[in-house]
Amino acid sequence: MNPLKTKGAASTDFLAVRIEGERIVLSPISDEHAQDIFHEFTEDITRYMMPKPLSDVAHAYEFVDTGRKNMKAGLELILAITKVNSGEFLGICAIHGTDDPQVAELGVWIKKSAHGKKLGREAVRYLAEWGRKNLLLSYFIYPVDCDNIPSRKIAESLGGVVLEEKVRKSMSGATLNEIVYKIEAQ
Repeated sequence: MNPLKTKGAASTDFLAVRIEGERIVLSPISDEHAQDIFHEFTEDITRYMMPKPLSDVAHAYEFVDTGRKNMKAGLELILAITKVNSGEFLGICAIHGTDDPQVAELGVWIKKSAHGKKLGREAVRYLAEWGRKNLLLSYFIYPVDCDNIPSRKIAESLGGVVLEEKVRKSMSGATLNEIVYKIEAQ
């Protein structure tokens, strides 16, 4: 994974990124989110994802620690999604570096009780807008299982077009029939 290249002379401190929207705030993951990540990153949530649910809360703290180290190194940006008015944890969104320094991967998951409110779409839109303003990229990719219609709608709402289709095994052993969307970064 290559570091994400930022626009301008100085690199961006990913640990200081804060994106405020009308309904949500995106801010770097921290230990305060670990308990929520552990409780909300369930088998149902990971059904169409590569990772599997965390087996214990210590893994959630490891995820946060690794994510923060990767953000400090500029490899990825992992943000907690919280409600503007209450600070309630809603999920995670991210921009991950890839092997190609001109391409970054967008990702999101929203806790089950917050599904159906278009919060994932809102988070990814804000994240992509931030990436377009701050990162030197040709395009984003957004991989999604073909049966995950709400997530496909997120990519399509951002003008995503199908780049490729592939079959992969998730960490839980499930077969994922992925569609990889290409979303322009300009």
